[in-house]
Amino acid sequence: MTKRNDLLVEIGTEELPPGELVALAEALAEGLRAALADGRLLACDSSTHSFAAPRRIAARITGVAARQGAQTVVRKGPALAAAFTQDGSPTGAAHGFARSLGVGVEALERLTTDRGEFLGYRERRPGRGLAVVLADILEGVLQRLPARRRMRWGAGVTEFVRPVHWVVALHGARALRIPVLGVMSGRMSRGHRFQAPRALAISQAAAYETLLESEGYVIASFTERRERIGGQIDRLAATITAEPLVDKGLLDLVTALVEWPHAVLGSFDADFLEVPREVLIAAMQDHQKYFPLQRQGRLLPHFITIANIAPQDDEAIRKGNERVLAARFADARFFWDTDRKRPLETYAQGLSQVAFAQRLGSLADKAARLARLAGLIAEKLGVDPGQAARAGALCKADLLTGMVGEFPELQGIMGGHYARHHGEHEAVAAAIAEHYRPRFAGDALPDGTLGLALALADKLDTLVGIFGIGQGPTGDKDPFALRRAAIGVLRLLEALGERYGQDLPVTPLLSGACAQYPSGLLAADTTDIVHRFLTERLRNLLEGTLSQDIVAAALAGGLDRVYDATRRAQALLTFTQGPAAPALIGAHKRIRNILRQNHEPLDDHEPWTGVEKADRRLAQEIARCEAGVGDQSGRGDYGSALASLGELRPAVDAFFEEVLVMSEDATTRRGRLRLLARLAALCERVGDLSCLKISGDPHE
Repeated sequence: MTKRNDLLVEIGTEELPPGELVALAEALAEGLRAALADGRLLACDSSTHSFAAPRRIAARITGVAARQGAQTVVRKGPALAAAFTQDGSPTGAAHGFARSLGVGVEALERLTTDRGEFLGYRERRPGRGLAVVLADILEGVLQRLPARRRMRWGAGVTEFVRPVHWVVALHGARALRIPVLGVMSGRMSRGHRFQAPRALAISQAAAYETLLESEGYVIASFTERRERIGGQIDRLAATITAEPLVDKGLLDLVTALVEWPHAVLGSFDADFLEVPREVLIAAMQDHQKYFPLQRQGRLLPHFITIANIAPQDDEAIRKGNERVLAARFADARFFWDTDRKRPLETYAQGLSQVAFAQRLGSLADKAARLARLAGLIAEKLGVDPGQAARAGALCKADLLTGMVGEFPELQGIMGGHYARHHGEHEAVAAAIAEHYRPRFAGDALPDGTLGLALALADKLDTLVGIFGIGQGPTGDKDPFALRRAAIGVLRLLEALGERYGQDLPVTPLLSGACAQYPSGLLAADTTDIVHRFLTERLRNLLEGTLSQDIVAAALAGGLDRVYDATRRAQALLTFTQGPAAPALIGAHKRIRNILRQNHEPLDDHEPWTGVEKADRRLAQEIARCEAGVGDQSGRGDYGSALASLGELRPAVDAFFEEVLVMSEDATTRRGRLRLLARLAALCERVGDLSCLKISGDPHE
């Protein structure tokens, strides 16, 4: 049996895009594993490890064979009847088949299959060595990596994410020499660009990360590097009794930028703390990639930076970073002081010169629409429509301030600060500050009702406007971020229902948003288009945590109120886990099938009191249940409604056991169908139970 060992492949490059680093390394490891498995070189208990550092991606796979096992391939030729004459002599077909294989007729044999007997040949093929297989598969694996852009370098036509400078390929301690992206692989890697720039020989695959760290000053594991950075930050912050503000995205970015992390504590002039906290944090995190520090919720005049080198003395690094940050903060303080010299509404006057979208007017037009729409929504929510209108009129004004020009990520937030500074009502200032939320998945929602109303108005205006001029997303292209806006609308509507009991219906909101645009500007079916788009977004969101059948049942009647739809779905989930579910779901499926096959008109006013006892019992139980289920579903108590429906089981079972629904008597038949129609309608006050799957149902 061929010997198995670890296989290491490292691709050494110039600095890779930090945002793609982990995905590239994981795709390399998984792609290589899949290709080796297809090549019959991988043990069933093999494990895969990926490595990602700024100048390299690598994979180590255990249990890789040095050579494929020999393989027997059966080649099928002509039917036996056509291969030999009656006296047993080979025909031309037999000779031709043998010649195509390069063997004599005597080497052929009889193959018996379920389709008859054929002439065949068993060819034993020796296995190929790992180096040969790797040479065939590696470039294909590399070309399939999820790189956004590729580049060429030098005079060649080879393409990769960044220029490739070295490739390591080891099987155990044996170096594999194969050409990869214009480079011949071997055992020579490279260490840290500054601390160990020399070539570094990897003795064996299993020692890769240990050798790279001990001799090359590179921590190859992304996870290990991130944990060490986090630990260094915590320990350094503790020296001044501070709490670090560690943004996960920033931590991942810094991890992707350094090979040998070293945390350094820096300081800045405490006078800068007069500038809003959000500005200072944005300057440190977004612009300089520093980690701010706070104590008891108050920002401290200190920060932590991560250097990509471990110097003997931190002073030069500290002073250099402090000098850069001081200049950045000085600019921010200048904008803060200058912007406050003018009231926010004077900036709003300049919005007429800034386009919102082609055919949809300027940002001044959008602000006017938001003032009207936010006022209408606020009125529905029972908050001051005048304050909502004021917040809508001013919410885009900070886009023309110097601070937002320098720090675009602070739009809205700075508008809130400036509004507050110039004496606007606190609720107005807070709504302006919060109206872009949620900006991304997992972002916080506005805290106040006025902020929720304005945020909802802003996103609805964008959705109906862009869809109304036919510029909705197509495929993976969504230049106006309408999918994100739709998810924001759904989250805001759910919050209004959950927090304040204001579960606003979707269609009137969309109609109100469309009405703010000039007549005839938007397509006539804009409301319907956006409603379908929101429904599909909600379906996708719910299917992230619930099964497709439960979501389909909850949304079968269409999307009316978002919070109501989520409560239906949760109630249906709980119901399907209970003992009453199979019987009620099965009965509803049967009822739907019967009603679907009947095309006879049913007159609700046709007199019929039932023929059999089971008819009358079911009618009485439905009448009793209708009032209760109607009240429970009206309150959104869908769990109780389903429990009430479950109580109908004995009457339903008796009905199906004792009577024939499709009676030959037309009056009786129609009466029983009307009973079933009432029962189906009662169930569908919660959802379409026929969509739900029953465990063990052979029809599912």
